[in-house]
Amino acid sequence: MSQNDPYLPPQGGQYIPPPPPYEATSDIPPESPYHSSPAPQQGSRGLVGWLASAALAVWAVVKYGLLLVVKVPALATLLTGVVSVWAYTLLFPWQVAIGLVVLIFVHEMGHVLEIRRQGLAATAPIFLPFLGAGIFMRTQAQSPLKQAQIAIAGPIAGTLGATVALVLYAATRFDLFLVWAYFGYWINLFNLIPFGMLDGGWILAPVSKWIQVAGLAILAGLFFAGLINPLVLIVVAIGMPMVYRRFREPDYDAYLTSGPASARLAIGATWLALVVFLGVAFYQTEGMLQTFLR
Repeated sequence: MSQNDPYLPPQGGQYIPPPPPYEATSDIPPESPYHSSPAPQQGSRGLVGWLASAALAVWAVVKYGLLLVVKVPALATLLTGVVSVWAYTLLFPWQVAIGLVVLIFVHEMGHVLEIRRQGLAATAPIFLPFLGAGIFMRTQAQSPLKQAQIAIAGPIAGTLGATVALVLYAATRFDLFLVWAYFGYWINLFNLIPFGMLDGGWILAPVSKWIQVAGLAILAGLFFAGLINPLVLIVVAIGMPMVYRRFREPDYDAYLTSGPASARLAIGATWLALVVFLGVAFYQTEGMLQTFLR
């Protein structure tokens, strides 16, 4: 042995014998790395374990995916927008579906800009297939008139977006732009129906509770004429409690109509001007599309 052998005694020390060679014994504890366990048996336990592992993996993906969406609001808009594009492709060509989602996004960003201008907080736009999109405010507007301003900002932005599409069609004669303009005008015109949670309901809330009844009549007429998606019944169901409350609680209705008469008249006149413009634009684009289709 060389002098470097660790088992030679140091000067003046005792000799340390080397360890015995390894022998497999039954005394090796189960947690030892040398312990050999029998292979897992194929059967119900293996299948259940595999399913449990798969479920945990799926839950981890969903959990951290949702956490990422909450932490990065733009992801919620992007993901729900992609889902909406896919949903609309069930009814229209994908080029039209993309245009629909883009125009809805422009509409919603009108709300976002006004919300931020008022110094309030809200969620990012969340797309709801076949129902458009929504923004959920984290803080309340300071008054019904401020809420009306937030509500009308969406249709104004959406109308501008549809008009840009129409101008692009006039400049390029690319038919897809005309289709986008047509749907853009229709979406924003529909949203101005003065009922419940629709933009028109919030815009004209400071004017009179009876306008909500007129809005409900308009929705009913469009539904029975087959001109709107049956899913709009969800909008009606959500909006009915608010309308009912206005008639049952005079104090609530008084609060909504408590703003200055001049401001209430101004918001009503703006709504009417927007409705007239959108109605004429929608009628014209529909006629242009009919000519094109013929």
